[in-house]
Parts: sequence; C-alpha cells; structure tokens
Amino acid sequence: MVENNSTLNAQNSKLVLGLVGSPRRLGNCEVFIKEISNQLNVNHRLKLIRLPALNILPCNACYGCIMDKPCPNEDDMAFLLSQIVEADAIIMASPIYYLGAHSIFKRILDRGFLFFTVLEKTYGKPCILINTYGIEGRIGAAPHALMTFAAFLGLDIKASINIRAALPGEILMSEEGRQKAGMLAEVLSSDKRMKNEDGCPFCGCEIVRMEQGKFICALCHGYFVIDNQGKTIKIKDGGVLGTVEHMLKHKEWLRGMKDRFLQNKKEIVKTIAGYKDIGEWIK
Repeated sequence: MVENNSTLNAQNSKLVLGLVGSPRRLGNCEVFIKEISNQLNVNHRLKLIRLPALNILPCNACYGCIMDKPCPNEDDMAFLLSQIVEADAIIMASPIYYLGAHSIFKRILDRGFLFFTVLEKTYGKPCILINTYGIEGRIGAAPHALMTFAAFLGLDIKASINIRAALPGEILMSEEGRQKAGMLAEVLSSDKRMKNEDGCPFCGCEIVRMEQGKFICALCHGYFVIDNQGKTIKIKDGGVLGTVEHMLKHKEWLRGMKDRFLQNKKEIVKTIAGYKDIGEWIK
C-alpha cells in the first residue's frame, strides 16, 4: 500500500547518494540503485559509496563524542556522514549474508553516537532501503540493520523492501525487477511512500520481540497486538524515535552517565577490582 508523505523537491538539481552495501562490482545492489536513478523523474546527480571499502574502526567507548569532543578514530566515518549531510536523498542497499545485512552496517552503527553530530542536518531526508537475498524466505533480521541506520539519522524511510536476487545482475533480469525500480523511483520523487501492512504499526519494522502476549518492535520499541482478523492494534508508543529534539534527549541521557559514574565511582571500583587478574588473555 502506498500512502502520501514528504517528497524530494524537484525544482532544482538534486544529489542522490547511493550507499552500496556489497563488495561485488556491478552486483545486484549497485545496478539496482543505478536503475532507480535511471527511472527517477527528477533532475539529479547520482553519487555512490561502496560501504565495505570504507575504513570504519571499532568504537573505543570513550564517550568523547557525547561530550562534544572529536572522535579519536581517524577513519572514514566523518567522510561518510558528510556525504549523507550533502545529499538530498539516499538509496541504501545490502545483500543478506547468514540472515543479516553486510557487517559494514553494524560497524557503522557501533559508531552511531556520531549521528548526533549531524542529526539536525540529516533529519527528514527521504531514503529507500533494499535488501537482496538468495534462498526463498531467508531474510532473517537483515532489514532491521538498514532501518536502524536510517532511523537514527532521522531519515524519512519511504520504502524498505526485500528482493530475491543472488546472481550478479539477477535483480534486473526480469521486467518485474525493472518495474520495482520504477516504483521505488516514483516513491522517492513524490509525496508517496510504501507502507508495510505486516510491520510495526508505529514505524513499519518487521522485526519484533514477544513479551506476555504482546509484540515489541525491535526498532521503535512500540507495543502492539494482532486481533483475530489479523489487524494490528497499537498499545503504546516506544518513545525511541520522534522529532530531532526528542532524539537528542538520548544524547543528554548519555552525557548524564558521566555524573552517575562519578557519584558511584567508589562502589564501582570496589565491585570490579577483584576481577582484574582472573584468567589469561590470549594474544
């Protein structure tokens, strides 16, 4: 089902950023993003980044960025965020490996505190998310990674779809594939969106946990149930996503962790000190 929402303004030339989550040259992710661009009825330039080629270092858990200090890691994270800030719209695609998205998305998300530094500039940018898979029904939790990436940058997720295609270029070997690309191009450039009728009624995410007869969305943490007719019924908003101001409250909560640490430092040191010399580290 397609419903109305925001649009990619077509008055001036726009910059569309394709984030390719596959290392394969001219693989399904790359060619499908390019086909969407070909069918996009908006004057635009397409720029591409092959995400697995980026150098994204692990988070040091230093909390420096939360305290508005520069990240000590000198890698490609700042470059990636600057390109997303520059873009007017984003198309993101990943192959599914072992029921998950390519590991580059997790590596980026582990550095997600840096999203707070650009959130006010990325919030509301339209985006499309694509997951490609090979074996029928073997999608796993892959869509959650791309949705989390987009949602915590405040991007407007116009569509999140899963397409079966494993061989290089297979995604466009049928007319159906080209039609899907055209449909996504229309959604990205208009006031429409693709609504996932089977997903979370709050955010559309398909990945849930179960707790005492209720479903909890793994992305927005909204609570809902499904009635006897298969209709989703909202119970409680999870409070994770929202306006820029609301999402930045997470940063303020994290900053408060420093004060909580100082208040409990003696007890913390006393608790962990006895574990210092237990075990042998393998190098």
